[in-house]
Amino acid sequence: MLDNAEAPAGELRFGLLGDFQIFRRDSPVPLRGRKARGLLAYLASLPDPVVARERAADLLWSDRGTEQARNSLRQTLAEIRAAMPDCRDLLVERDRIRLACGPPPTDVRAILTAAQAGDASCLAKKMERAGSTFLADLSGLSPAFDEWLQVERVGQGERLVDAVLAGCGAMIGEARPADIQTILRGLDRIDPWNEAVARLGLEADFAAGDMAALHRRYRRLEDVLKREFGVLPSAETRALFGRLSQSSPAAPVERVVPAVPARVEREASTPPTVLISPIESVTASAEAAEIAAIVTDDIRTALARHSDLRVLALDASSIERMEHFCKNSVGTYMISGRIRQIGPEMRVNLMIGRADTGVVIWSQQFQLDRDDLVGAVDHLVARAVGATAPVIENDLADDSHPADDRDTVRAYLAARRLVGRGHSLASIREGVDRLEALIGADPHHVTGRLLLARLYNTDFWQRLAGHDTEAFRTRAMQLASEALAIEPGSVRLQLRMAWCQLRAHKWLRAEHHFRAALETSPYDADALNEIGFGLCHLGLLDEAEPLIQRAFLLNPFSSPDYHADRAILLMLRGDAVAAEEHFEVSGEEGLQYLAARLANGTRLGADGDKARPALLESFGVRFREAWQPERPPAVADALAWARNTLPFRREAHARLLEEGLATALGPAFPA
Repeated sequence: MLDNAEAPAGELRFGLLGDFQIFRRDSPVPLRGRKARGLLAYLASLPDPVVARERAADLLWSDRGTEQARNSLRQTLAEIRAAMPDCRDLLVERDRIRLACGPPPTDVRAILTAAQAGDASCLAKKMERAGSTFLADLSGLSPAFDEWLQVERVGQGERLVDAVLAGCGAMIGEARPADIQTILRGLDRIDPWNEAVARLGLEADFAAGDMAALHRRYRRLEDVLKREFGVLPSAETRALFGRLSQSSPAAPVERVVPAVPARVEREASTPPTVLISPIESVTASAEAAEIAAIVTDDIRTALARHSDLRVLALDASSIERMEHFCKNSVGTYMISGRIRQIGPEMRVNLMIGRADTGVVIWSQQFQLDRDDLVGAVDHLVARAVGATAPVIENDLADDSHPADDRDTVRAYLAARRLVGRGHSLASIREGVDRLEALIGADPHHVTGRLLLARLYNTDFWQRLAGHDTEAFRTRAMQLASEALAIEPGSVRLQLRMAWCQLRAHKWLRAEHHFRAALETSPYDADALNEIGFGLCHLGLLDEAEPLIQRAFLLNPFSSPDYHADRAILLMLRGDAVAAEEHFEVSGEEGLQYLAARLANGTRLGADGDKARPALLESFGVRFREAWQPERPPAVADALAWARNTLPFRREAHARLLEEGLATALGPAFPA
């Protein structure tokens, strides 16, 4: 809607973006005829608002005869005069029609003026009010008008985007981040596939320190370009994302040196082994050599605490020793790197590769800040250590070796594949049975207990609803307690215990375990995201935000639930628009995320209404599949399940979820 206070009284003002709008003074002009609205819209969009009567007749009645078109034009002009009886803004002359005021105020001109002035606050207000499609409700007036409208939509969109981009670049870092985001959302509505807009957004996200938004924006662009055009973002966009996220583009396949002989299969397997080679200084500089040694030692020290990995230093090892430690490993990986000094700059390249094939599965280049070498080295180590577990987990996910009950590592991997989120409830039950058998045969199998506790505590990842959860919760707490007694320093087990306590509504104990996990997990991206999400449930949103942001920074393979978890944080903060953006790009279809997204969507107005039918259908199908009782589920059942699945400590947060979900489910579920 246009701001009527921005122009002198008596002057007409027009809204051209979205549905066509006309205002005079503080009131909308009640003009209903589509031809009349089309004529005024055409005049308002012209640099010089004048049109020949013959041109107007041909434009609006191109499918009629000449005489009929002229008669229709006279009737339309009479309709306009009747709608504005005391207004002389529209002048009808013998051979032409014009607006007496000259080029009138429109939302398009207001946006162009604000962009040229560099006024971010004003521009944000204009962009927020603007719709998406130019004259969205005026298609189909006549073939000639549609032809003009098609060309004008492209031209107006390009002019707006170019002008706003030109003015907005200088605003980044100076204007309020919220204003910049509003401007960018407006540009996305006008041109959703514009890579220049996306690149500006990446710069803005980075300047605001919002790594989660940076990843969301790039993933959204990548998805839409692939879906609509079958292409990737341009090399320029990919390079910018790589630089800002501090992740190099995918490295070419190469051999890792030194090579390690391929592992030999034996009767039993051991966890993944990480070989850490000394970082090599390729510059004759004592400072570079010292930094290389510090980085090597810090990576080894940090990874040695990771209970799911076996870490081996290579500098004092022989080939025979490496063969001995690696021969039964389910996967052997090598971390290596080089540091070089180029003038005043110090550059470090790190990579992780499979030791048996030499294929690089992760690489990164770092520029060390000479003014803060300690901070730069800490950041480098954090990135390398934070990437190690996720890239190895990602690589092992495709392990297709058959299960062997005598081989506990491979038996665990086979069970884990069965309980993967993409499988059926039947396969999850089979995986659970295998895990129970595994820990029965090996009482000290901590990882199996951890996964079982998670499955029970989440009702097999929300595949079950409407059943008595007490037995599941009791078993989950028992498994987590037993595992924690075996390995009390494990961040994963601290986290599992935290979630068990959280679902038991033992808030203080849950917070204690989340904080204990945080103290021992400065580099584990998955753990940081999980801790942040847990703190969201406890209502500690200000503490949760930087942890989730750090998870995006550390993990180059951030999973969809990172975005979905941040969406829930944003929802609890009251930022429904940003929350929906993260829900949309995450692609998460877990029941708890669908429930939260439905609740959030009730606060989006018309935009939320558009997405709701598909979400309702998806939630309804999945919830009824999970529903255990014989009677059909009602809204009250879904709300009770939501309270149990997303246990928010703050009553206001619980109400936000339940009231929004109740509103969304009303038409789809019986009362």
